[in-house]
Amino acid sequence: MAREEEEGGSLDMLLDTLCNTFGGIILIALLLALSVNKKSVELYDKLVQTDDNQSELIREREQLQNSLLDLTDENIEILEDLEDDSYSKREEIEELKDNLDDLNSDSFALEKLMQRDQIKLDELEDSEVTIEKERLSMEEELSRLETILAHQELSKELKKKPYRKVSLPQQKDTRKKPLPVIVAHGKMYPMISLGIGSVEKNEDGLVWNQTPDKRFQVKVDPSRGVDPMNNDALDLFLSTVGDAPRLVRQNFFLNLFVFSDSENFAIFNKIRDEAVLRKLDYNWIPIAELPLVLRSDNVPWKVQ
Repeated sequence: MAREEEEGGSLDMLLDTLCNTFGGIILIALLLALSVNKKSVELYDKLVQTDDNQSELIREREQLQNSLLDLTDENIEILEDLEDDSYSKREEIEELKDNLDDLNSDSFALEKLMQRDQIKLDELEDSEVTIEKERLSMEEELSRLETILAHQELSKELKKKPYRKVSLPQQKDTRKKPLPVIVAHGKMYPMISLGIGSVEKNEDGLVWNQTPDKRFQVKVDPSRGVDPMNNDALDLFLSTVGDAPRLVRQNFFLNLFVFSDSENFAIFNKIRDEAVLRKLDYNWIPIAELPLVLRSDNVPWKVQ
């Protein structure tokens, strides 16, 4: 009997254990079910919220797409306007390039024309200078021929007269000063030289000495002096005498001291004829010896 009691107690304990285990399992299952249900609710809420957010995003995306389409349309219009403006600008640029090319062509042609005109102008100026030189040469030649002709006519008139009375300027009322010239050895020796604003003793071919009585003694060098037969030299001397009023503000007449020989009288006649042609007054004094002695008042300067 006692053994039967023991077997009955073990079964109770087994049943009690099984019940407890089953109860724990049910409790766990209930807890799991509750937990899963809560999670499902949260997931559902999140899913609903996600759907709402997705719908909002879709709406925003649609709005952005619409805005993008609007912007695209506006940009297309702007781009079309810009393309039109660009095309118009390109046409203007092409037109400006064409105008610039035309201007460059015209400028090049104008420069060529100006160069040709400048060459023609230079040629005309050179031709004008040449013509002017020829004209001056012809005038000089004509003047020279006229002078020669007048000299020849005057010589003919002088030859018709066996004697010619010489007017002595110092015997007239005149303000002209004498310009002493010695005619000797086939030469002429002016005693003074005229420069711009100056009247000086001429020492070219002349040797000057002063005597104790303050007179001048003038010696001549036969190898020097002015050759009256040299037309250029004679013309230069007489032209200087004629220019004296401008050079030294004083008029002169030729005071010729002619050494007495036939050669010197021929020289004197030539000097006289050339002086008459230039309307220069003259006086002549024959002298029989050299060196020439002059009083101090016979020269137009004062020796210190």
